[in-house]
Amino acid sequence: NEFLHERTGRIGYFIDDGLRYKAPSFRVVCDWYEGPKRFCEAATRKSIKAAMAKGESISLIPGGFQDATIYEHGKERTALKDRKGFIKYCLESGYKVVPVYTFGESELFWTFTGFLRLRLWLNKFNVPAVAFMGNPLIPFLPRTDVDVITVVGSPLQLPQIAEPTPADVEEWHGKYMEALRATFDKHKAECGKPDAKLEIW
Repeated sequence: NEFLHERTGRIGYFIDDGLRYKAPSFRVVCDWYEGPKRFCEAATRKSIKAAMAKGESISLIPGGFQDATIYEHGKERTALKDRKGFIKYCLESGYKVVPVYTFGESELFWTFTGFLRLRLWLNKFNVPAVAFMGNPLIPFLPRTDVDVITVVGSPLQLPQIAEPTPADVEEWHGKYMEALRATFDKHKAECGKPDAKLEIW
C-alpha cells in the first residue's frame, strides 16, 4: 500500500512465532513478502523491542489467535481487554498508537462457535480450536463476495516512560480502547454497518 508506506516508512509486521518460523509454508510466504518497505518478524518481546529501538513502524494485531477463537459470523469482535503488553512497550519508547479496524472481516468465514470456554482455555496452551469455512469452493479461503474496508483513526501519542507502572499501562490501554471504539463508531455507517456494535473481549 503506497499510501501507507509514504506516511509510515518501513513497516514491521509481527506474527505469531509458531507461524513465522515453525510453519514451513507460512515461512516461505513471509520471506517472499519482505522487501525494502516491509519486514515480517515473530511477535516476541525481543523482536518488538529491537524494532522499536530502531524507530521502526510496527503493525500488529493485539488479539492474535484469540481473535480467531472468539470469531462469530456477523459479530464485530476483538480480544483486547487483557492485551496490554504492546501498550507497555509503546510507553517505554514514547510511540504513537494508531487505532485501526477492518469492517467486513466478520463476514469472511462461518465458524464453529460451541464450547467457547473450552476453546479459550486451550488457547493458553497454544492449541488451536477453530473450525471455519469461507469460500464454498475452497473452504479455507475467505469469501470473495464481501467488501473489506480498513479504517484508520487518529494517532494516540503516548508519553515516554522508562519504567511504566501497572497504573500507567492501565490508563493508556483504556485510552487506546476508547480510541478504537471511537474510530469504529465514526466509520461504521459509511462502511455499511450503521447499527453495528464493537464487542471488546
